[in-house]
Order: sequence, then structure tokens, then C-alpha cells
Amino acid sequence: MYRDPGRRGEQPEGVSLNPGRDFEAVFFSFDPKDTPETASSKRKLYLQRYGRPGTANGWHFLTGDETNIKALTDAIGYHYKYDPQTQQFAHASGIMILTPDGHISKYFYGVEYAARDLRLGLVEASADKIGTPVDQILLFCYHYDPATGKYGAITMNILRVAGAGFVLVSGTVLLFAFRRDSHGVRRPTEHIG
Repeated sequence: MYRDPGRRGEQPEGVSLNPGRDFEAVFFSFDPKDTPETASSKRKLYLQRYGRPGTANGWHFLTGDETNIKALTDAIGYHYKYDPQTQQFAHASGIMILTPDGHISKYFYGVEYAARDLRLGLVEASADKIGTPVDQILLFCYHYDPATGKYGAITMNILRVAGAGFVLVSGTVLLFAFRRDSHGVRRPTEHIG
């Protein structure tokens, strides 16, 4: 049971990080009937839909037997149930972001994910190994809420960043004003004479 990582022809806008360079994308099937051939065909389809050349080495599609699937899903806390009447699996949709040492860092639930949330989740889980200084500022201003599975603004940290920016800009303006005044036009002096 592989889930679609994106709509046909849709570029993952806002997430400039690439699988194979910045992170690894691992998909697994919890259907023991899926084979490596099934995984290979899904991988090819999803790579085509993803539409970013040079990222193929970062995509991994896994299958397994029932024992290994259960061991993996139990380890990550993912639950599903097979419904024999419909011959389908009932399961939650979502993705998990892991740290480089394999610990779960974030859960994102649903079938669509905000690009900002994905990027911040990847940057935060990487322990500063990927991302930009702007990402670090955003992580200071946004906090992951496990209840919603999204990043939300932290008002006080946003005010701190805005205040620091105001002080920096004001200080720069005052510095230039004082320098201009000290090197600029001199005031006429009175002569008594």
C-alpha cells in the first residue's frame, strides 16, 4: 500500500531540499502480497511524478513478509487493519520524519502537507546538517505542535526577532547620522571682535 507523494506533474514547491542529497525518502508497503517488482514499478511511477532529475538515489521502496512488516510498524507505532469484506487495509495516512540516527522526530498526518512544515521538519530533524540561516530563524519563530502535526508561530519569539531587527536598523541609521554630523557641515562660530 504505497501512497502517492504528489499529484501528476506537480513540482514540490517550497521544498528545495532534494532526496539523495539532503534526505532519504523511504516508502514501505504493509501488504505482504506486494513484491519487489511492485515496489520497483511504484518507484518508477513516483519518480516520474516527482519530476526532479538527479534524485533517484534518494527514493527507497520496501516490501517484506508479514513478520517483518509487523516488526517495523510496531517499532514506529503505525497501526492498520485488513478488512476481508472490502479486501482493503484501513489505516491512517501520514509521513514520519526521522533523525539521521533513526529516531522519529515528527509525524505529519493527512495526505497533503504544507511545504513550510516539511522543510522545517527536515531541517530540525537533521540537527543543523541541512538548511539555511533563514531556516534557523524560522525554527526560532515556529514550533512544532504534535497535536496538530504542524508548525505554528510562537508570538514571543517573533516579537523578539522583530525587536532585534528594529534595534539593528535603528542603530545603523543613528550610526550613519552621527558619522555624517561629525564629518559634515560645521556650525559657524561667532567672532567677537
